[in-house]
Amino acid sequence: MSRQVELTINGKAVSVPVGTTLWDAAAAIGIDIPVLCHEPRLRPVGVCRLCVVDVGARTLAAACVRPCEEGMEVRTDSEEVEAHRRTLLELLLADQPDESARENTTGDDALYELARRYGIKDIPLPDGAAGHPRGRDDSSPVIAVDHQACILCDRCIRGCDEIQHNNVITRTGKGYETRIAFDLDTAMGESTCVACGECVAVCPTGALTHKAVHGLRLEEET
Repeated sequence: MSRQVELTINGKAVSVPVGTTLWDAAAAIGIDIPVLCHEPRLRPVGVCRLCVVDVGARTLAAACVRPCEEGMEVRTDSEEVEAHRRTLLELLLADQPDESARENTTGDDALYELARRYGIKDIPLPDGAAGHPRGRDDSSPVIAVDHQACILCDRCIRGCDEIQHNNVITRTGKGYETRIAFDLDTAMGESTCVACGECVAVCPTGALTHKAVHGLRLEEET
């Protein structure tokens, strides 16, 4: 039997095996910590920082990568934590295009869902993102790529590498121009992508969508 550690999360006592992350420990007792970059099937990387929690340290800790420690007292919903998440959501939304292809088709854009959860009704801090300055890639016959909607969470990269083992997707560029790339930065349709769809399945935004539904609005299906 593995050694256990005991801690409290939002005042609830929990005992978990050594090495368990705070996110997994919270989920085990029914506490939902919002995430964008994390997906249980993928290796956690702590990129988006939406899952930060208060562990009593100088800085907030990313719950998806922070292991539980004996005697920890964790708050997932303090005023500071919630303010941090709202500000981060506003910054992520500022770069989004006017509409999400995922929201308008399958209706499961995780970024927009979190925005609704935090009462953010409009894209704040507009910066001209509607013009898609980061560009699109429609070279694939089945997958549409909207770089403007990408939040660089790396879920598509990890899904391609860790689940399908195709090793096609990576990052390229610097600063604001950083984006996902295929092979040695070629167009998706010209890369070694086998169109398995794993990247679309794990993408939390409208950055990667199936062309079969891209442009088809939910209200047209009803």
